[in-house]
Amino acid sequence: MSTRSHWEFLFLGADIDAVSVADRFGIRANRAVRYEHDSAGTQLNFEVLEKAVRFARCATSAAQMSEALDDEAILEPIRQDYKKRHRK
Repeated sequence: MSTRSHWEFLFLGADIDAVSVADRFGIRANRAVRYEHDSAGTQLNFEVLEKAVRFARCATSAAQMSEALDDEAILEPIRQDYKKRHRK
């Protein structure tokens, strides 16, 4: 196993335009999501991120890890929850 580290990022933001802010850090839109910042939204974040970390840890290569985390379906439960519950 290589001693070099491979970093991947997902960006979750509350009360901000997460996609725009993530872009400033070089994080692509498909890896950024705005969430409803209450106990249910935070719990959902932990559940979704646990799954994302599991995918990353099971990857056999850095490319496979990137591909798994690029799948928009990973963050979709958070997107849908925000859309359903967000009050403007």
